[in-house]
Order: sequence, then C-alpha cells, then structure tokens
Amino acid sequence: MGKIDNKIFDVIITPLKKIENKKGSLFHIIRNFDPGYNGFGEVYISTINYQDIKAWKQHKIITSNIVVPRGKVKFVIADLREDSTTECIINEYILSIDNYVRLTIPPKLWYGFMGLSKETNMLINVSDIPHDANEQINKERDFIKYIW
Repeated sequence: MGKIDNKIFDVIITPLKKIENKKGSLFHIIRNFDPGYNGFGEVYISTINYQDIKAWKQHKIITSNIVVPRGKVKFVIADLREDSTTECIINEYILSIDNYVRLTIPPKLWYGFMGLSKETNMLINVSDIPHDANEQINKERDFIKYIW
C-alpha cells in the first residue's frame, strides 16, 4: 500500500471487491452507504504518464474518492492543517488493480500523484460536489519538500 508511519486523520482506505469473470470482470468503486461517501457531485477519469507527477492540489470543500482500475499510481498526501492531530504528517499510498482499494481524501489536505506503470495509469475520482476551479488550490511541485 505504501509507507504509512502515522496515518493522516480522516483519510480512509477501503478495500474493494473485484468479481472476476472469464468474459470480463466487475470492479466496485463506491456505494451510497460506504465510509467516505458524502453525496454525489461528479465522476471523472484522469490519466498520468509513467514517472510524471501531478502535485500539489488542495480542495477546500470537496471530498475525493479515488480508485485506480488500470496501471499503478502513487498518491502522496500531506496534512498541513494547523488544527489537525496529524499536522505535518505525509503518507504514501500505492493504488493498482493488485491493490484495489478506494482512497478517500477529505478537504484541506494537500495531495499529488505519480504514474508508476509504463502502461496507461488511470484513476477514477468520485467527488461529492461538481468541479469548481475556485474551490481548489494548485501549487508547484516544490511547494512541499518531498522526494518522489
């Protein structure tokens, strides 16, 4: 799953069910009674190339529920919330079809991700409200000192 020395408060990792079938498989993402589900806003797919890094992003009010159904993606979450019991903690999570889990990222945490597979690295995000460019903050990669 990645390095987790001290788990960041409010981040949820949910193991997901895969139903394998010789004609094609089914992969659960989220249900309306799952931990981390706060309502539905939108679903989108994003890709990231091998060894490319998209960092850093913070949502002010959106909760993101992320799965990786193809490839392998490393997520890094940094807790810079001044009122948090896990302030200054950084966690890493590796998501893939072999580690098929949902990563729930609550608002106000900083996160970035990196493509680890040479094949297509694809993530699906189910967020609780629709995207709003004014709701998020984006910073350059050197904003948080982290060695990818």
